[in-house]
Amino acid sequence: MKINQKRLFTTLSLFSLLALMPMGCNLFCHNSCGCGPIPEPYLLAVQSFATETVDETGTETPETEMKPFDQVFKSLRIEEYELHTQSMIESPGFSSFGTALACDPLPPETEDILYLIQIINQTEFTLIDGTTFSEGDNISALFGMSHLYAPGLSTIKNFMAPGLKLTVEDYFKIGFLENPEKELNLKFTIQLVFDNAREHLLTDQVLNVRQP
Repeated sequence: MKINQKRLFTTLSLFSLLALMPMGCNLFCHNSCGCGPIPEPYLLAVQSFATETVDETGTETPETEMKPFDQVFKSLRIEEYELHTQSMIESPGFSSFGTALACDPLPPETEDILYLIQIINQTEFTLIDGTTFSEGDNISALFGMSHLYAPGLSTIKNFMAPGLKLTVEDYFKIGFLENPEKELNLKFTIQLVFDNAREHLLTDQVLNVRQP
């Protein structure tokens, strides 16, 4: 009888210890989100960006097609990149628990901040009010920006403030902010500048817009 009571006590004690392990493992391995190695975040080094002409649903559309100004956009996303890995931190003790309870790795993001996007005109055009934009003019004020599937646009300046760290999942759209009240055949460069002075130029972007 005493032997059975001893076994029962031992079994209950073991189950109690296992139940407390997820909450208390940091007492043993000093890892608040699980015992074992903690993956450090990857750093994303952008090599190039990709653009497409898309409609309001995010579906690619021919760039030469004339569409209402609020139904056609240039999409923007990271195309090529490198991952700069960092060494994993080995947590002491209870390494057999590490694989099951280790933290999920953080999604890779750029170490540097994208702080400036500008739209630089490549072909002269004139607005309905007579304002003329020449080659090389900064026409960023005419454009807005948002995430690809989000409704509406914010000015590029407001959307960018105070800067963005990018991931490979980020997908943006850039479009004309206001009704031009006429057809416009736009050709421009998208200039992206990071805070480390690295610059990406996406030239010969075409956007043909008209009033609804």
